[in-house]
Amino acid sequence: MRKLATFIAAFLAATGLMAQNAWINEIHYDNTGTDADEFIEVIIENAGTYDLADFAIDLYNGNDGKSYSQKLLSEYTVGATSGNFTFYYLNYTAAGGSIQNGAPDGLCLSYQGNPMTGQFLSYEGTLTAVDGPASGLTSVDIGVSEVNSPVGQSLQLSGTGSQYGAFVWQPPATATMGQLNNGQVLGTYTPDPEPSNYPTLFTAEGVGLSALLSWTDATGTQLPVAYLIKASTSSTIAAPVDGTPEADDNDLSDGTGSWNVALGDQSMTWDGLNASSHYYFKIFPYTNYGSYINYKTDGTAPSADATTQAVVELYNFNDGLSPWTQFSVTGDQTWVHDTIHGVDGSGCAKMSGYSATNLANEDWLISPVIDLSETPSPKLRFYSGENYGNGSNPMMILISTDYNNGNPTSNGTWTDISQGVTLSAGAWAWTPSEYIDLSDYNQSNVHIAFKYTSTVDDAPTWEVDDVLISANSGVGIHEAAHQGPAFELYPNPCRNWFFINIKEYGSYDVSLIDASGRKIESKKTTEGATRIDVKSLNPGVYFVKVHDNKTGSTSASRIVVR
Repeated sequence: MRKLATFIAAFLAATGLMAQNAWINEIHYDNTGTDADEFIEVIIENAGTYDLADFAIDLYNGNDGKSYSQKLLSEYTVGATSGNFTFYYLNYTAAGGSIQNGAPDGLCLSYQGNPMTGQFLSYEGTLTAVDGPASGLTSVDIGVSEVNSPVGQSLQLSGTGSQYGAFVWQPPATATMGQLNNGQVLGTYTPDPEPSNYPTLFTAEGVGLSALLSWTDATGTQLPVAYLIKASTSSTIAAPVDGTPEADDNDLSDGTGSWNVALGDQSMTWDGLNASSHYYFKIFPYTNYGSYINYKTDGTAPSADATTQAVVELYNFNDGLSPWTQFSVTGDQTWVHDTIHGVDGSGCAKMSGYSATNLANEDWLISPVIDLSETPSPKLRFYSGENYGNGSNPMMILISTDYNNGNPTSNGTWTDISQGVTLSAGAWAWTPSEYIDLSDYNQSNVHIAFKYTSTVDDAPTWEVDDVLISANSGVGIHEAAHQGPAFELYPNPCRNWFFINIKEYGSYDVSLIDASGRKIESKKTTEGATRIDVKSLNPGVYFVKVHDNKTGSTSASRIVVR
């Protein structure tokens, strides 16, 4: 009977009638310094019943969605065996290749040219494949990444079970190439019952274009392993279904989203929301993973809601540093506009004190005047990126209410507001700062500055992008015509077009901005009436900004599109 069973299993595998149980189990794609020991590990159950050349790993480039490398598992090295499971691994750097390091990039495990279910994975975001076995598919982000990880670490699955869905990806830990991972047990899995209780004190607060969520962990006989937070632009939120995991989706442009948070993490920030908009949230604890996932849905799930703030100013440096100015106190290097990097790849402000060698520099990037005199609860947030530094020269963030052009070291009183602000840890990792409270600076002559310092021992490159100033709903861009060029808008409200009439001759940049702070149109004009077409826009409130290129002053007003 045993020989017959073995023959039948081999026959079914050879004819493709038996599902292959195999998955990507461990990845190392990036580390500090020179790339070292970049590898991928795969697990196959009953590996002896298959031709390893039928399995392949394709590596995918997140920039164009194309496969840039394919390796058959017959090229992999056999590792340990645990029960019916065998490990296979390939050290790509040792073999003369490399694995691209994300934002995002991905990999796909296929069998006989067909992608295996749930095995088109990615890190640092998702991508859609345009060729290879995953062509047309969108990847699943594993939710963890390697940024400045020490050599000898990896991303790996942990948990107990016999299928991919029973495990969960963990942040960098000591690599186990060809062996069982840390905290991994292969074998029969006994699912836990659903959690005993919901978490308590679930709250949401709108700050900037984010919702800050917090709660107190659930207690009871059966603790959850994690929580699913569901979000919606509607107060109606459907409960999750047992056995059907919900992937992370923080994009609420379609009205709904979800996010998984591990037990012990009692807060999260939901980013990328629209300005002056209301959002609803519910939190569901769960046990197990994959097809065994068990949500608590009986009773009443905790709920919370929040309204985001309005945009006062958003500077994304897509078109240059203007209206910000740079001032060099020491050294020949200056803040410049970079067109390669940027949070969305469209540009940023950059400063480096390196030119063939490390040089001593002090350089300031200073905002135009910002009127916060009538903006309740203003907040500042920005993104920073850094590389090539050793940590001894962090970028500083300062604020002044009496600066009036010129050398900032001798003009105006500047307050350092860098304390506690999260900055990029290096490797060009774009990192959002916390929301910095500017409530103590409700004045009409506010300037923000980023101060760069380098020495002959440390000359990092710092980049800044998406500088956002927000305030409580209803204020939007502060309308202060007396602070800048005088203009009028008509008709207002409008349907297909409106005119902006600038009353004095000069050189002006006119920008049309949506409620999220995104610039959707820009024009240059001198004076008189300029027509702006809006027939392609959705109904809503938009903002018109007029920047005087001679004086550097800016005025803004609302326009309603029906």
